[in-house]
Amino acid sequence: MTLTKSLLLGTSAALLVGAGAQAADLPSRKAAPVEYVRVCDAYGAGFYWIPGTDTCLKVGGRIRVDMWYTPAKNAVSHRSTGGGTGTFISSNGVDQNGWYARGVVNMDARTQSAWGTVQTVFSLRLAAASGLANSPPGYSTGVFSAGNANTATIEAAYIRFAGFTVGQAASNFVFMPGYIYHSPMYGGFPNGIRQLAYTATFGGGFSATLALENRGELNLSTSANTLGANPFTATAATAGPMAQRLPALVGNLRVDQAWGTVMVSGVVLQNNATFGNAPLAVVGNAGPSINRTGWAVSGNVRINLPMLAQGDHFLATVAYGVGALDYVTGIGANANFLNTGSWLGGFLRVDRNMTLYCVNAACTVGGAEQTKALNIVAMFVHYWTPSLRSTLMGAYTRITPGSVTQNTAWAQGGLSKADLWQVAGQLIWSPVRNFDIGVELSYAKLKQSLPLSVPAGLGTLANVSPSNWTGRVRVERTF
Repeated sequence: MTLTKSLLLGTSAALLVGAGAQAADLPSRKAAPVEYVRVCDAYGAGFYWIPGTDTCLKVGGRIRVDMWYTPAKNAVSHRSTGGGTGTFISSNGVDQNGWYARGVVNMDARTQSAWGTVQTVFSLRLAAASGLANSPPGYSTGVFSAGNANTATIEAAYIRFAGFTVGQAASNFVFMPGYIYHSPMYGGFPNGIRQLAYTATFGGGFSATLALENRGELNLSTSANTLGANPFTATAATAGPMAQRLPALVGNLRVDQAWGTVMVSGVVLQNNATFGNAPLAVVGNAGPSINRTGWAVSGNVRINLPMLAQGDHFLATVAYGVGALDYVTGIGANANFLNTGSWLGGFLRVDRNMTLYCVNAACTVGGAEQTKALNIVAMFVHYWTPSLRSTLMGAYTRITPGSVTQNTAWAQGGLSKADLWQVAGQLIWSPVRNFDIGVELSYAKLKQSLPLSVPAGLGTLANVSPSNWTGRVRVERTF
């Protein structure tokens, strides 16, 4: 048995040696190297090299759920080209709560070149809304009880290179961040605005930007108000399609320092509309098309307050404009359903940059005037602990129509000045980084009077100096 085992072992060893010698004579084949994803720390946390490229990519997103309650009030539809002479809406037909569920996907790709960093940003938002969160409700359509709606929106899609920004990005006029859940009355473009911009960077934190911004995103300049006994017929001054002849020209100067930021911005845009009245197509000093130049300026400041607590800061903005409500007061007093939810029942038309009217009784001469707006907003953010912070906001807005509009009866589309006060306070707990659970209470007070006469046939007209409040809860996770 011992002899047999020795023979077997010896034979196996000889075969292995022979096989090894033969294999050594064959060409070797090595496995291709595996290229693992590597961290790219040149642009901050979260960036990785895309395998096989010289581009760093950061992929993230956000889930946000909003729930809020606003007491219902009787409402009167506003007077504009999209509505009638005023419809009384019972409070029974007004949604008192709203729901939002939103998911956002963000991508930021950067590549270094001889001319600097090439940055490409894309952000897509998918949203499901119901009740007050769904637009409508709104005065323009007379709809105050909305169902469910699902939407897809591009928040950002731009390329930034050598100081240029091309695509859909934040407006270069706006400074105030959207801290408050219940949107206050200040200029903002939550979905960005398409633009061609150039930013020059100087030493000491100074920079300057000049941009052309798409007028198609300016909701309040794409149509006009009208005045007249029946401004919605072809025999009166009616607004027609709006040709987008020129983009808005926006510029800003800013300085960013350790103590904070100061920015001054301005915008110039063209408001244009056409008369549907046949005589004005061939007669009239103003012609069938009316063009007016709108403009706005703003001063903005942020002051960091680390002496109170790390992260504390104060923000303030003052903006004034003529025919530029989009930039001064946001997307519109009545067009913005987040705002109308605060005072359903009294806010009359102030929702367009320009108003058309007939100069004479035969309506052979057309005229126009632009709406003025002043807006002041201040916010204070305080960190009670690293995971618990609060925000307190106060805002004042005055909207002033032209003199002809103020001296025209409301039944014929007239409007008086409107003053709006808003306050809001919120408390946000972040149990882990980038995870917020927030509650907010906001209050709005409107003061407005009807010019000259009260329209008939509406029963008891809703109070034109109403006040209302909204309670809101938000849960948000960013990754």
